[in-house]
Amino acid sequence: MSKNAPQSKTSIETKIKELDESVEWFYSDDFSLDEALRKYQDAQKLAKNIEKDLAELKNQVEVIANFAQSE
Repeated sequence: MSKNAPQSKTSIETKIKELDESVEWFYSDDFSLDEALRKYQDAQKLAKNIEKDLAELKNQVEVIANFAQSE
């Protein structure tokens, strides 16, 4: 990541790992219906957050690409 890119509290890679772990919970022996809805909602929020981060990153890449083409 470049020095000029905004630093989020948690990197996209970390968020994706956290989402993967959340999904794995549904297949684990720890699965319980009581927790399933909360875990699902948390995972859904995390996925939306990852989507937002990726969209912002895409915009940054497009700006850089456009700048490079104009030179």
